[in-house]
Amino acid sequence: MCRKELFVVGAAIVMVMAMVMFFPVTGTTDSLGPPTPPILNEVLNKLDNIQGQLDNIPPAWSQSLQCDATACPRFELVMNGAAVLDHETGLVWQRVVNNAPWTWAGAINQCKYVNTGERWGWHLPTVEQLESLIARRPGGVVPKLPEGHPFIDVLIDGSYYWTATSYIHPGEAYVLSFGPGSILDRLQGRNKEELRPGWCVRGGQMYDALSN
Repeated sequence: MCRKELFVVGAAIVMVMAMVMFFPVTGTTDSLGPPTPPILNEVLNKLDNIQGQLDNIPPAWSQSLQCDATACPRFELVMNGAAVLDHETGLVWQRVVNNAPWTWAGAINQCKYVNTGERWGWHLPTVEQLESLIARRPGGVVPKLPEGHPFIDVLIDGSYYWTATSYIHPGEAYVLSFGPGSILDRLQGRNKEELRPGWCVRGGQMYDALSN
């Protein structure tokens, strides 16, 4: 059972108990059991409607939302404009990117201590999370950030950003560039002692990076 189903079941149990305790038992009955309070039927109907609405919410990573020069419903400013919610993935990104250079371990550590939007819980993104920001362009145009994105100070000069994902070679981690070139040029493995910026994200999952 998923978390949203557990939530609905838990809410139903609590509300049923409250109805039985605090409301008089009035309403219809039959020979097979005690009467059912009308207000209880109303509560159960509302819970059924809530469950139906939850069932119709698609997983975030299955969506493909518009973000171009005309409109960008994919991204929304949150935390008083300090961060950006990506409605495609459910991830929250720093809006203004700190491009200070760090080693791989240093980038991981600085994200753990950052409090963008006066909120803790940030981390260095996995390679899959950072890749999710790259938008394919039609007509052979090289992929990069979506055209209508609201981010500030993202390096597009070929610089690479750290990810929390270790590379296939020992002592290296995946890095990603938002500059020119194919995805093979943009996604590489680099020595973890090199100095590169890290772009912090909130939400989703992160590997136990330092154990890799």
